[in-house]
Amino acid sequence: MTKSFARILKCVGLYALSCWVTTCFALTIPNDRNPAYNSSINPKYNSSINPKYNSSINPKYNSSINPSYNSSINPSYNSSINPKYNSAINPSYNSSLNPNYNTSLDPTKSRWSGLYMFDIEGNLTGIAVRAEQGFFVIFGSGGEWKGYLTSDGGTGYNLFTTDGEWVGYLVSNTAKGFCLFSKEAEWVGFLN
Repeated sequence: MTKSFARILKCVGLYALSCWVTTCFALTIPNDRNPAYNSSINPKYNSSINPKYNSSINPKYNSSINPSYNSSINPSYNSSINPKYNSAINPSYNSSLNPNYNTSLDPTKSRWSGLYMFDIEGNLTGIAVRAEQGFFVIFGSGGEWKGYLTSDGGTGYNLFTTDGEWVGYLVSNTAKGFCLFSKEAEWVGFLN
């Protein structure tokens, strides 16, 4: 397991089996957004949203969605999508994107809208709270702030830790959700 892969697993709260079976801040996932009850959003049962079976959503086979081959979606090469160089998308400098200063982004203190995060087995690992167009704040299964997602300028997002370290990315799937990949293009989860 690479260090980046280990960081992304930790970042989204996949680090312990006990986290997998607990619900995120006592949330009840609506059945239509729960892969345990809706097979159309579960990659185990819907091959069109499973990157193992659909090469168009797998960055190992589709270079246009792989930041290693497409510099326009890679924050290491495109400073406009890198929070280290663009303070507008950095919660350390933009308090409206920081849940420590903007309590409307903290799901333990307010109602939220956004996406549920799952591991590849369909176990809840956290949530992505929508802050504004092109930006989500990531919370782990215990309600702790783990990182954030910024638009890659296309149809996907880049995943950063709270310190602004780039650890992964999202690729849009055919079910209005996303597949989550490590920087090394390993599939680690999905969001819907």
